[in-house]
Amino acid sequence: MNLNWQRISLHILFWVVYTPLNAVLNCILQRVPVEKAFKFALTAEVFSLPVKLLLTYFVFYYVIPLYLDRSKIWKLIGLLLLAFAVATVLYRLETAYIFYPLFRPEVKYDMLSPEGLLLTEFDLFITLAAAVTIKMIRVHYKSLEFEQELMREKLQSELSFLRAQTNPHFLFNTLNNLYVLARKKSDKTPDAIMMLSKIMRFVLYECRAPRISLMDEAKVIQDYIELEKLRYNKRLTIDYQEDIDNPHTAIAPLLLLPFVENSFKHGAGGTTGDVQILIKITLRDHQLSYIVQNTLDADADLSGSSNGESGGIGLRNVQRQLALIYPEQHQLKTSREYGFFTADLKIDLSAH
Repeated sequence: MNLNWQRISLHILFWVVYTPLNAVLNCILQRVPVEKAFKFALTAEVFSLPVKLLLTYFVFYYVIPLYLDRSKIWKLIGLLLLAFAVATVLYRLETAYIFYPLFRPEVKYDMLSPEGLLLTEFDLFITLAAAVTIKMIRVHYKSLEFEQELMREKLQSELSFLRAQTNPHFLFNTLNNLYVLARKKSDKTPDAIMMLSKIMRFVLYECRAPRISLMDEAKVIQDYIELEKLRYNKRLTIDYQEDIDNPHTAIAPLLLLPFVENSFKHGAGGTTGDVQILIKITLRDHQLSYIVQNTLDADADLSGSSNGESGGIGLRNVQRQLALIYPEQHQLKTSREYGFFTADLKIDLSAH
């Protein structure tokens, strides 16, 4: 049998602290000077301790569990009253035939004294109340910890699911690019396949960690841009800007790439004329500013709003990831005006 020594130690600590405190309380209730009567009161507490232990742990392990079953409420009340009655009798017997004969043989102890019985009941009640209160507090905090752990596991499962969606979604969009190049029988197809292999290695292996450096995230964005350039001709103009004071700043993986994917899908892929795409990454004192802007046809089927509720699977996915990973630490705004679709993301990375 494995003993929980931490739990045993906490129980011992409770009784070690409680016993002298209750001795002081008894001195106060009996209106005697603590400095004169404390030793006698403490000795009395030690002698009554076995009865209090029996009562307390009987209530802990046989009575309190009945509280969870509402159909046994009368059994709970009956056992509680019986436990108090038995404890009272044992307490009075121990005091009358052991404690007083040893320490106050000259005093005649009246077991049936109403005042004495009342003090005994009060002493037992105070002991049990203190022990049960502390136990309930511990149970409450354990329950809160359990709920928080369940919530963390639920959020982690959802996050894992969202990231699992990101990979095939990314692969699907990139394979479409390869398909176009293959149909054109372009000489760039082998280069595109090699570049895709490099990106997928990063996506599948390096992004398993909960955090990666911003430098790595920026690098995969640049690789993706180079891959997309192989598909489009001179009608595509890309302005990539990077101003990062600490490239090793940690960030959740693949949060920024979906915005770039979206810009190519609805910019270069969704228009027939010249296309401009702006990608700007700025980091100052762990404050990330990320802007992705692309040309948009007037009749493009893309809704936009100031709260970021726009885009397809990729953007909806990343919005949910942002809510899970950076709650109250990010701001995402999207807008569609003057022939451009703009995503403006800000994240406070100082706490991560």
